[in-house]
Amino acid sequence: MPGTRADLVLLGQVVLQATRDGVQTADAIGIADGRVVSAGTRDEVLGVAARGARRLDLGGSAIVPGIHDFHLHLVGMARARRDLVLDEAPSFAAIRDAIALRATGLQAGEWLRGRGWHESVFEAGPTTDLASAVGDAPAFLYSHDGHSAWASPAGLALAGLGDESEDPAGGRLERDPAGRLTGVLRERATDLVEPVCGRLGGDRLRDALDETLAALSGLGITAATDAGDSAAIDGVGAYAALGDRASQVLANHDLVDGRLRLALNVPSDAVAAAAGLGLRTGVRIGSNHTLRGGWVKVYLDGALGSRTAACFDAFTCGRPGNRGILRMQADDLTALLDESSRAGLRVAMHAIGDRALALALEALERVPERVPASATGPAHRLEHLQLVRRADLPRLVGLGLTASLQPIHVAADREPAERCWADRMADVYATRAIAASGARLAFGSDAPIESVNPWHGIFAAVHRRFPADGTPDWRPDQAIGAPAALAAYTSGPAAGLGAIDEGHLHPGARADLAVLDIDLPTLLAGDEAMATARSLLTLVDGREVHRA
Repeated sequence: MPGTRADLVLLGQVVLQATRDGVQTADAIGIADGRVVSAGTRDEVLGVAARGARRLDLGGSAIVPGIHDFHLHLVGMARARRDLVLDEAPSFAAIRDAIALRATGLQAGEWLRGRGWHESVFEAGPTTDLASAVGDAPAFLYSHDGHSAWASPAGLALAGLGDESEDPAGGRLERDPAGRLTGVLRERATDLVEPVCGRLGGDRLRDALDETLAALSGLGITAATDAGDSAAIDGVGAYAALGDRASQVLANHDLVDGRLRLALNVPSDAVAAAAGLGLRTGVRIGSNHTLRGGWVKVYLDGALGSRTAACFDAFTCGRPGNRGILRMQADDLTALLDESSRAGLRVAMHAIGDRALALALEALERVPERVPASATGPAHRLEHLQLVRRADLPRLVGLGLTASLQPIHVAADREPAERCWADRMADVYATRAIAASGARLAFGSDAPIESVNPWHGIFAAVHRRFPADGTPDWRPDQAIGAPAALAAYTSGPAAGLGAIDEGHLHPGARADLAVLDIDLPTLLAGDEAMATARSLLTLVDGREVHRA
């Protein structure tokens, strides 16, 4: 690469790299063979470019390293484009009416699939009303946080569930006072219905994936980590042993490869299968250029919204004495970490409650080959960290872990957090404290649970609310600045992967970037104008994947 002359020169307000303290900038970059080969002033970059190099003068546009959404559900996002969406339903009656309307268009035996109901709204009415709304059709509707679901009587029957059914380990079947199933399923109980509920696949899924990929590149997202399934079920094609979502992506690899730099997580019960198929964290999969092995995904607990996050102290809302659900025990997690390490795979541990986080840290400290803080390869990662005891923060750094956070949850969860964790607010969504500890931050969206828009995510990290929502900034003592938030969407994920040529635009980096429709001062201000940002031009490996 030394001496390579650029055949494409971009002139504008270039962010070479974002850090916690600010941004490093240039007036121009040169690109050749999919990589940045020069950076500096206009004259410097043009002076070393190849004769006849294509030149794009982008004026007042900010040019940034491509966004890496470190935690999304790609196949889930595609399916959500076709499912009944209930996130904005303001009341139980609205949920019931939406279900009834969708049910009228179903074919005989067709499942009604949907997602998005909130616990507070759902509790306002009896589930028998939903059963009457859907009639004899099988229905399966995930909650907003994805950790609970409601299945209709026909859906429960097709899954072989009845009033005599026992709770699965790490899950709960909700019942009425008489012991009858209500259809509400918590945590691993959702896995009892998921395999039979008619998920979108084939050409219809492919079309929805194509739409989803276009939407991502239009936001300047050039890379992502697919968070993965909870169990290796319903897989398709040559990679069926990896479960539904990873195998669906790989079955459509020709659609994804080259458009998105995607790391694919695998379920915790698929470690041996992943190793046998040659998957390694951060390593390209087969002949694909931008698809690579991700992490082993393990759910240690549930979520705040479903009140299943595993906490040391009881929730201050809902059922008295409820401390959530632990989905895995310490010995099992230790064994998984050891097995994954031997297979060349790192582990992504879902830990929302402080008790789940403590379980993860204790298991990591027991595993002989833990990742040192100075490691340059892929690191184990902790997902969400919504309730963290301050005494545990130094342990994140000492173990070299990546703190995988989704700032958009801060904006979405302020009301349930204040209601359900009322007595421990100092430990709730403590973004600045986690950053100040020295822990590596990597941001994502958890889409489709929340919006995939990274500019809303950066706004939420800075203001702790949604743009223009009419509320004051929430707990601003835990806010971080726009440069630090941009770093957590770019250089942070790259560091978590050990990808030294990603997340920045210095010479030698992969030419993954976005040309925004806002200028650099607007970006760095981090206010409402920044939150409207879209990409005018998105490149992956120097190739155009989006142009407005």
